[in-house]
Amino acid sequence: MPVSKPPDWSRIVQRHAERVYRIAFRILGSVHDAEDVSQIVFTEAVKLYNSGPIQTWTGLFVRLATVRAIDVLRQKRSTVQLDESDRISHIGPPEEAVGAELAVWLRTATSNLPEQQAAVFSLTYFEQLDRNEVAAILGMSVETVSTALSKARQRLMSQITVVKEGRT
Repeated sequence: MPVSKPPDWSRIVQRHAERVYRIAFRILGSVHDAEDVSQIVFTEAVKLYNSGPIQTWTGLFVRLATVRAIDVLRQKRSTVQLDESDRISHIGPPEEAVGAELAVWLRTATSNLPEQQAAVFSLTYFEQLDRNEVAAILGMSVETVSTALSKARQRLMSQITVVKEGRT
């Protein structure tokens, strides 16, 4: 049986690094946390490669980046403030403050969702992938993605209602 040639890790990292970082940053909202998650993802990919064949590198990296970023959110459980240098805005201070507060709230609320719902919601809204892409990445049917997305929205909407009622 022929021995397979090991992958060119520098090429793999070069090809997928931007996507992994972007996913982690959109979920976490922090440059430093996104860099940490990126390192974790590539380290974990090496371990997974050593334990068996990889069907699709893109799917593996998108899934790992999403799940590990959500793990970091869950570990923090506190609000994540964006540094001024992490964002670019052309809106006024009041709108910017509201947007920042909503972004922090959404990241925190997403981290409280069940893992499958959090992953589906994050890939759909933070990465703007369609249901077919999310289904392929997470290895589930499109119907399961739609159901998980609907449940995630319902949970988040019920939390918004509770927050809204608590302020009135």
